[in-house]
Amino acid sequence: MYVPLLATDFLRHAVQQYGKKTGVVDGDKRFTYAQFGERVHRLSNALIDMGIKKGDRVAVLDTNSHRLLELHFGVPQIGAILLPINIRLSPREITYVLNDSGARCLVINEDMTGLVERDQLKSVERYIILEGDEQKPGSIPGERYEPLLEGSSAIIEDDFGLDEQDPAEMFYTSGTSGNPKGMLLTHRTLWLAATKDLFFGVANDRTVYLQAIPLFHANCWRKAHMITAVGGRHVMLPQFRPALICELIEREKVNYMEMVPTMADTLTQFGDLDKYDLSSLERIVIGGAPLLEGTQNTLMEKFPWCVIHAGYGMSETSSCGTTAHLKEHLRGLPDEQKKVLMRSQGYADMLTRVRIVDGNGNDVKHDGIAMGEIIMRGNTVIDGYWGLPEETKKTIIDGWLYSGDIATMNEDGYITIVDRKKDIIISGGENIGSVEVENVISSHPAVAEVAVVAAPHEKWGETPAAFIVLAENARLTADELIAYCREEGLSGFKIPRIIEFKADLPKGGTGKVLKSELKRSLWK
Repeated sequence: MYVPLLATDFLRHAVQQYGKKTGVVDGDKRFTYAQFGERVHRLSNALIDMGIKKGDRVAVLDTNSHRLLELHFGVPQIGAILLPINIRLSPREITYVLNDSGARCLVINEDMTGLVERDQLKSVERYIILEGDEQKPGSIPGERYEPLLEGSSAIIEDDFGLDEQDPAEMFYTSGTSGNPKGMLLTHRTLWLAATKDLFFGVANDRTVYLQAIPLFHANCWRKAHMITAVGGRHVMLPQFRPALICELIEREKVNYMEMVPTMADTLTQFGDLDKYDLSSLERIVIGGAPLLEGTQNTLMEKFPWCVIHAGYGMSETSSCGTTAHLKEHLRGLPDEQKKVLMRSQGYADMLTRVRIVDGNGNDVKHDGIAMGEIIMRGNTVIDGYWGLPEETKKTIIDGWLYSGDIATMNEDGYITIVDRKKDIIISGGENIGSVEVENVISSHPAVAEVAVVAAPHEKWGETPAAFIVLAENARLTADELIAYCREEGLSGFKIPRIIEFKADLPKGGTGKVLKSELKRSLWK
């Protein structure tokens, strides 16, 4: 029997099986799944009344909120396509995304109206205004969200003829090089991506998930659906503030959260962390960038009772790829070896085929030493970029998506990223992976954050340069750091010749360090 896999399945199941249970918490607002489902239906009917049809793009600019979660279900339910936009993009980039996607409707937090250049928009016809924290009217006229829902029916009378190959959501890369690139995700893609973590048994109806990573970030696309599928509880976090995070973990008994490494560093450096009861936390997953040894050590020190591991995926793979769960037969390894595995990018999940290949497309030896590029294929991998056939040809070759990440694979299938292909430091003909150098530097107790990039060198061509943010009240000199690198066994040619201490590192909207900006400052 063929039954389409639809993104709408998750909420339908949650309403039927967990209707009386609190499913969504957003500040002082709490919704059972039955109430949440009713709001989603009202949203769908409001969009229909506005003239939104199957295939239309509905864009949204908002922080994590129950409204953004409602849009993840209410828009695809009628066959329209949801487009969450990274709120850290510049107005120029946001304008590009709206025009390139052909979005017909923009749902926008009134505090963010300054991000939109209305006179430059070509396709947006309707605006829906979300109430902002500042509670003052924005500069864009439109219909307000809550009155729209109140005036709409809570009953859906059409199945809209949805098929699993219909596009349901659309996302754009963060645009760190050139314009952001768009990609469509089908109902089938979202359905399968949402089930990835269920293979590892990480969520069920007792899961209380803190939505810490923005819902426009690849890490969390699948979480909107996966947590709903199992009847877990979404706890929305509008801003990544350590005090608020700790309050929510304590109050809601949060047991599962995901962060990018810079978020983890910010949380563990919070001076009042020990004042809160965070004992409910059971699992912390790190993604979006490599989990450095220093960050892992600090997390294990602050949350010694938690399972802490990394994972790997891309926007182009719907965040699926590999997960650094510890395989049962490896639990007898020494603790240090287990730590290395759990901060690696992990092994391939059930949905994704993963290989490490050399420049000729041949698999490298699985010895944890030989380096090559990560390539992937699977049901959650995109077919191509929106309107960019040439970019697609560069990225998807012979049915495999080339990631641009250089890594090794060990005999147990665990992958460890060495660097981005474009960021490999070539010094005197030797390849230096920035992640290896960052791991050593991050393990120094005085270091809070570190980024290593290539700097020009007259003799060797390139040499490592380290940009460092010190922990609060910590002191460290360049000479002391160089001596530490030697003591930790880092080869001489890998030790940074340039060391700069900074108050902070430049970051994009998803929390990644913008190494391109750091390199630009060196190569001017």
